[in-house]
Amino acid sequence: MSTRAGSINPKSARALLLFCFFVSGFTALLYQTVWLRLALAKFGVNTSVVATVLAVFMLGLAVGSVLAARLVRRMEVRFGIGPLRVYALAELVVGLGGLAVPALLSAGREALLAAGPESGGLYGAASTLILATILLPFCTAMGLTFPSAIAFLNRAGAAGEGREPFSALYLANVAGALLGAVVTPLFLVEFFGFLASCRGAALLNAAIAVATLLAFRLRRLAPAETAADARASVPRDPASRIRRLALFATGFSTMGMEVVWMRLYPTINGTFVYSFAEIVAIYLLATTFGSFVYRRLRRSRFAGRIGLWFPWLCAASLLPLLSASVTFPEINVIARVFIGLAPFCALLGFLTPALIDREAGDDPARAGTSYGINLLGCVLGSLVAGLVLLPAMGTRGAAFVLAAPLFLFLIASSVRRDSHAAWSLAALAASAAVWFSTTLFEERFPQAQVRRDHVATVVATGTGMGRSLYVNGTGMTTLTTITKMMAHFPAAHLSSPPGKPIDALVICFGMGTSFRSLASWGANVTAVELVPSVPELFGYFSPEGPELVRTSSGRLRIVTDDGRRFLDRSREKFDLITIDPPPPVAAAGSSLLYSKEFYASAKRKMKPGAILQAWLPTGDRETVAGMTLSVLESFPYVRVYGSIYDVGYHVIASNDPIPRFSPEELVARMPEAAVSDMREWNDSPPVSFFRKMLGNEYAVDSLLIDHSRAATLAISDDRPVNEFFLMRRLTGGGLKAPTSEGKGPPAAAVPR
Repeated sequence: MSTRAGSINPKSARALLLFCFFVSGFTALLYQTVWLRLALAKFGVNTSVVATVLAVFMLGLAVGSVLAARLVRRMEVRFGIGPLRVYALAELVVGLGGLAVPALLSAGREALLAAGPESGGLYGAASTLILATILLPFCTAMGLTFPSAIAFLNRAGAAGEGREPFSALYLANVAGALLGAVVTPLFLVEFFGFLASCRGAALLNAAIAVATLLAFRLRRLAPAETAADARASVPRDPASRIRRLALFATGFSTMGMEVVWMRLYPTINGTFVYSFAEIVAIYLLATTFGSFVYRRLRRSRFAGRIGLWFPWLCAASLLPLLSASVTFPEINVIARVFIGLAPFCALLGFLTPALIDREAGDDPARAGTSYGINLLGCVLGSLVAGLVLLPAMGTRGAAFVLAAPLFLFLIASSVRRDSHAAWSLAALAASAAVWFSTTLFEERFPQAQVRRDHVATVVATGTGMGRSLYVNGTGMTTLTTITKMMAHFPAAHLSSPPGKPIDALVICFGMGTSFRSLASWGANVTAVELVPSVPELFGYFSPEGPELVRTSSGRLRIVTDDGRRFLDRSREKFDLITIDPPPPVAAAGSSLLYSKEFYASAKRKMKPGAILQAWLPTGDRETVAGMTLSVLESFPYVRVYGSIYDVGYHVIASNDPIPRFSPEELVARMPEAAVSDMREWNDSPPVSFFRKMLGNEYAVDSLLIDHSRAATLAISDDRPVNEFFLMRRLTGGGLKAPTSEGKGPPAAAVPR
C-alpha cells in the first residue's frame, strides 16, 4: 500500500488527530448528558425516553461507523473531498447538533402537544419517533469520525503496520469522555447550566473542524486507494468471525450491565447526580487505563489471545453484585463502586481495541464495521436489560443473564489450543460463589413485598406505623400526618361552592396517604405515579385503599405517568394540585418537579381560585430560595408554611388571592370524614394541626434573602440548583435554610 504523504508530517497528523479525538470524547459525553436531561424535561421522565436517547446515541454511532468508509470514497470520487474534510464536516455537524438539538427538542414537544394525543401509549410512541428523528443525524455524524480519521492517517503515512490507529484514537476518545464525566456535573452545569455548556461544546467541535482543515490546508496526500486495495489491506483470517462475535457479545453484555449498575448502586451511594457521575467516571477511568495498557502491550504475544483474557472478564462481570452486597462489612462507598466496576471495565478497555485492531488493522472500512458491531451489541443490551430482564428478574438475575454471553463465548473458545480451560472453570466457580454469598438490598427484608418493573425495584416493609416504602433502595416515605396535611390544609382554603366535589390532582402517589385524605373530602381525585409498581402496594399501607378505588365509580383513579407529562397532555383542570416529589430533595431529576417550567405547566391546568400545594422536604438556602423563586415566576400569590413537625415546607400558590382563615374556621370547613382522616395517626384536636401550621408561616421574602450567587437563581430545566450543589458547598455556599425560629413575621401572600 502506498503511504507517500506529500509534505504532511505523519507525526504531526497523528498528534493533531489524537488531540481532536480527546476533545470530541469530552463533547460527546457532555452532549449525551445534556440531551438526555433535556429530553426528559420535554417528553417526561420515563424509561422509554431514557431508552430512546441511549439507543439512538449508540445506533447513530454504529450506523456512522459502518457507512463512513464508503462515504469517504464516494465523497472523494464525486466531489474531490478527501477523508480529512469528511472528518471536519462530521465534527461541524456534531457541533451543529450541540446548538440545534435543544431547540429541536422544544419544537418537537410543542408540535406533539399541539397534535394532542391523549393516549399515553400514542404519546410515548410519538415522542420516541420525534427523539429518534432529532438525534440520529448528529449521532451518526459522531460515528463517521473514527473511520474517516483512520483513512486520513493512512493517506498521511501516520498509520501502517504496528501503529494500530483505531486503538490510539479510541484511547484518546475515552480519556476525553472521562474528563467530560468529571467536569460536566462538578463544574459546568452548576456554574453555566445545560444550555450554555452545550453551546460551549459546540464551539469546541467547530474548533476541531477548523483546526484540522487549517493545519493541512496546503498539504498534499497520496492518491486514494481503490476499494479492492482497502479490502486487501488486512487479509481475513479464520479467527475473524470469532472476533466479531466477541465484539458483539462484549457490547451486549457491557451496556446491559451498565443499565443494571444504575439500578444496583443507588442502594448504597444514593440517587444524586454525583452518584451516577461517580459510576460513569469509574467506568471511563478503568476503560482508559485498560486501553492504555493495551497500547503498551499491543505488540506482545499476549495482547490478542482471547482465551487468556476472557476468563478474567467473565469473573469480573459479577463483581458489582459482590461490591453492592449488604452481607459484607460496610466500607467506603466510592471504594465499593470502584471494586465492583474497575476490574471489568479495565479488561473491557483492553479487549475492545485489541479485537478491533486485530480485525481491522489500518483499514478504515473494517475498523468502522467492527466498531459498529460492538455498538449494535450495546444498543440491544441496553434495551433488553431495561425493558425485559430487570422487570422479570431483578438486578441479580439480570446480571447473570447479561454475563451469560461472555461465559458462552468463553466455553466455546476454551476448545481452542491457546485457551485456558482451567481458568474458564475457575471463572464459573467464582461466579457460583458470588451467587450464593451475596445479598442485595431488596433481599434484606424477608417479609417484605417486592415489586419490579422497567422503572424501579420497589420494596414495602415494616409493620404498623413503622411501615416504609423504598424505591431503588431509597426511602420514599413513612406513615406520617404531614402527607395528610398536604391534602387537608390546601383543601380547607378552597372557595368551592357548597356541595360541589373538589377536582383534585395528586402528583407522586407514594403510599397513597394524600390520595386517601382527599378521597375523605368526597373529591374527584386523580393520582399520577411514575413507577408502575408503587400503586400495586397501596393495600400494604392502607388495607382498605384498593377497595376504596374499586367502589368509587370512577371518582378515584390512579394513572401511571410522569407528573409533568400528564399535566402537559391532559385536558382536565383542577381545583387543587398537590405535589410530593420523591426524596431526597437533591435526587437526580428531582428539579423537574421544582422548576419554573413545571409550575407553568401546573398553572395552565388550574381552575379559577384553584390552589397548588408543593412540598419541599428540606434543602440548603439556595435550594429553598430557588424553589420559591420558581413558584413566584408562575403565581402571583404565594405563601410558605412549616410542617406540623417543623420539618420541610408547604408552599401554597394560586392565581387568585388566598383567603385567610382561623384554625377554627378551617376545621369547620372540613367534612366529618376528613376530620377523622386527619386524626387517624395523631389523636390531637384537629384545630391544633392548623394552629401549628398557621403559626409556622414564613415571610416569603425572608426565604430569598441571601448574598450567594445561587440564591438569585430560580430552579429551572436549564439550571437545576437543587441537584448541582457541590461546588457552592466546597466554596462556602450551601448555607443552612431558615428554620421556624428565624422565619420572620408572617406575611400576606406576595404578589409578583
